[in-house]
Amino acid sequence: MTKKVLFRADAKQSIGTGDLVSLIHLSRYFENDGWQSHFIIRNYNASVEIVKNNKIKNYLVIGESHSIGKEIEEMNNYINSRKIDVAFLEITERPLTEYKGITDKVIKACVNFDGVIPDDMSLVVGWDVNADKVFDKARYPRTKFLIGPEYAILPADFDFNRIHGRRYKDKPEVLLVSMGGADEQNYTQKVVDALIKGKTGLRLNIIIGACYQHRKGLEEILKDSGIEYEIKQNITNMFDQYMDCDVAVSAGGLTSFELVATRTPSTLIALHDHQIGRCEYFGKMGWVGYLGFRSLDEGALLGSIRNPVKNIPKSIFKTDEIRSSIDE
Repeated sequence: MTKKVLFRADAKQSIGTGDLVSLIHLSRYFENDGWQSHFIIRNYNASVEIVKNNKIKNYLVIGESHSIGKEIEEMNNYINSRKIDVAFLEITERPLTEYKGITDKVIKACVNFDGVIPDDMSLVVGWDVNADKVFDKARYPRTKFLIGPEYAILPADFDFNRIHGRRYKDKPEVLLVSMGGADEQNYTQKVVDALIKGKTGLRLNIIIGACYQHRKGLEEILKDSGIEYEIKQNITNMFDQYMDCDVAVSAGGLTSFELVATRTPSTLIALHDHQIGRCEYFGKMGWVGYLGFRSLDEGALLGSIRNPVKNIPKSIFKTDEIRSSIDE
């Protein structure tokens, strides 16, 4: 009988898009092992758009204003009617500890970063570099922890043979700009402004997400800039975007792990508190250039782009262990 896994996450401007996207990536690992994946999302525009763009077959959209009690009732009904084996929770607008009362008929797993989880979690995944300091493992003796940056959820279709054979141009030609799925403070435009002033001569490949609200203004400043550029929204397969660029500027979200994994010479800017630790870690290891927390010094940015870091390891990630841990 086919095993089934249910993923629960949301996407909207206030919480970003990376959490739902990361679970979609994880679902592919399960599907590659013969599982059937299902999703439950709230009726937020970004959540629905992401699920549809990624061609998710099995999903339930619940009411935007559902109480947590009503949400768990619908989750349990779905779990029972579809005979779900594993329920995997990610970040929503509610803390994981509010998800009480999920049926014991499923194995429960989650992605967590604040160290506070329900007692009945069988597996916890967290890829923050300081995760060991956050989780009190003795407090949860029945829980298996896969924590540390090596457990970042990478897309299952990354071609590591192509990554390991990557070659770099003497003079970069294409710059990837990816400042997060929401980019509430519009660092995309701030970076582009600096690049226009700096006259780098690079062709820009600008990636924006489902929650990005500033596309019209971005296009206005670019159209008369003399820069060759392309703006791409809701890209479901970023691998080619990474491999086809020569250098990148990115926020410190999940994209930063993917840039390191694809050995893309990159400059990072931490836009949220939880991104600082990983950006500092990647910078300390010599894998990226790091400008700081919400820091956009134009000189430092342009210098980092012109002399990008290329000392990136061939492989540090263990995403595939997440799926296999469910069977242990």
